[in-house]
Amino acid sequence: MAALKQLSQRSPSVSAVLSLAGVMVLATVLSTAGLLVELRKEELDHARGEVTTLARVLSEQTARTFDGVAMALRGARERLSDDVGARLDLDSAPVGFILQGRNAGLPHVKSIFVADSNGRGVNSSRADFIPRLDVSQRSFFRYFADGGDNPLFVSHPEVARVDGQWTFYVSTRLAHPDGGFRGVLVAAINIGYFESIFEDVRLDFVSRIQLLNLDGALMAGKPNDGLELGKTPDKATDVTDLHAMAPGSLVEAREQFTDGVRLVAYRRAGDFPLAMRVAIDEHEALTPWRRLVRPIVAGVAVVLFFVLATAVLLARNLARKDALEAEHLTERRRAEDELRESNRQLQSLSASLQNYREEERARIARELHDELGQLLTGIRMEVSWLGSRLLPEQQTLADKVATVKGQIDRTIATVRRISSELRPLALDDLGLSSAASWYVDQFSARTGLTIDLSLPDVDPERGDAVATALFRILQESLTNVARHAQAKKVDVRLAFENGVWSLSVSDDGVGFVPEPGRCDNIGLVGMRERAQNLGGRFAVKTAPGRGTRVDVAIPATLNEERQSWKK
Repeated sequence: MAALKQLSQRSPSVSAVLSLAGVMVLATVLSTAGLLVELRKEELDHARGEVTTLARVLSEQTARTFDGVAMALRGARERLSDDVGARLDLDSAPVGFILQGRNAGLPHVKSIFVADSNGRGVNSSRADFIPRLDVSQRSFFRYFADGGDNPLFVSHPEVARVDGQWTFYVSTRLAHPDGGFRGVLVAAINIGYFESIFEDVRLDFVSRIQLLNLDGALMAGKPNDGLELGKTPDKATDVTDLHAMAPGSLVEAREQFTDGVRLVAYRRAGDFPLAMRVAIDEHEALTPWRRLVRPIVAGVAVVLFFVLATAVLLARNLARKDALEAEHLTERRRAEDELRESNRQLQSLSASLQNYREEERARIARELHDELGQLLTGIRMEVSWLGSRLLPEQQTLADKVATVKGQIDRTIATVRRISSELRPLALDDLGLSSAASWYVDQFSARTGLTIDLSLPDVDPERGDAVATALFRILQESLTNVARHAQAKKVDVRLAFENGVWSLSVSDDGVGFVPEPGRCDNIGLVGMRERAQNLGGRFAVKTAPGRGTRVDVAIPATLNEERQSWKK
């Protein structure tokens, strides 16, 4: 490297070659890094979408499950409070039949039982209930015995005395006709039912699914990693105030723990004092991204190796040519031929790199549009099917289904926008004119610029190098107008005449003084290289206060010959 530095100081040609190689390496590294950062962001957005979607689905399913419990308790309470039920003893057989009838068809409810005003269990829907079981100090009894005014109470998990299983209880108050405290009606909820549902979830990298009460206590969860039910997992109450969450609201968070960072979503389960917590480990969520990074980095490294190797070889040849020029004119001419050949190789390598990037963009755009778009569309159809099965009186759930559909529609639009920005599918499917018209419309709507577009009656071959180069130059030119020109109007002219494709983009902006050494001219360098790689010409005309005009001309007759670099 020291020798090359000395050579570059003595020879302007060597310095120019090394500078060009440096610009190519820098542009390649920056563009690759930008692509990898964007792909990483997309992967994290996908992970966030998974946790929020799953939190919504599971919280709504949990709300429906507890709606069934609430309806069963309300129905039993109404039967025990009517003219006939009020006269029944709570420990009588008819009351037992009522409890058994309400318990039927509720797989998540182990039993429904009644405790009298003294806190004694006197009747139950299950045969092995312990008669006269003392529940006077249990939270589900004390809440109503001490005057609690909520219609339903949900207890912390505890080990049931009847069967030794982890259980939590949902209770409601029983009253005498005069309003006096008659006892409580209690549903024993099977925690294993919820955990089995969580175990059936098969989504990428979902590491934790937990049902919490509003105090942050764990009611049920996946995985069963030794956390004690009823305790606060992962300091959840330090992350968000669950009591402050409105019914059905959603909170997203990025939480730091000793084992790494997690993307977390909390969602209230309807009007019940419960919240669903779904978490994804950020490191695991980025596993597909890391798989993609390796081949991209390896491919770019190979290209850069050949660029640098060619630059070093060219620099040495130029140095040798300069040393022998005074004595051997023939050698000088031979060295000049080698220089031209090396330049041709550099252009070929540059074209190969651009083709690699375009193919990678097209592949990623197709996968986003086809695979992720189809999955989101399928989810929307399933949600629509679910909404169509709701009863007219379930308007709240219908509104929530509409909200979910709206979120899915916005997600589909975002996926389509990202896919189009990577590579418009219209460029491959409909041709350059359609893609240019679509992009100009989108750009005008986004920036507010007035754009006058003129298109020819013919198109280059769809997806070929000429069409790709013209479209990318159009994109870069309009991006420069939006960033720097402060223009109000832009004229875009695409034409085909005498076997040459020409593109002109002019604006009425502030213009600038061209300075080739400025780093913000890399975009112009990229456009010029695209045109030159196809045997074309590129020119920029500008002056302060007089706007800017970009002119490109590419011969169509070279198109077929240039297709060989694709292979």
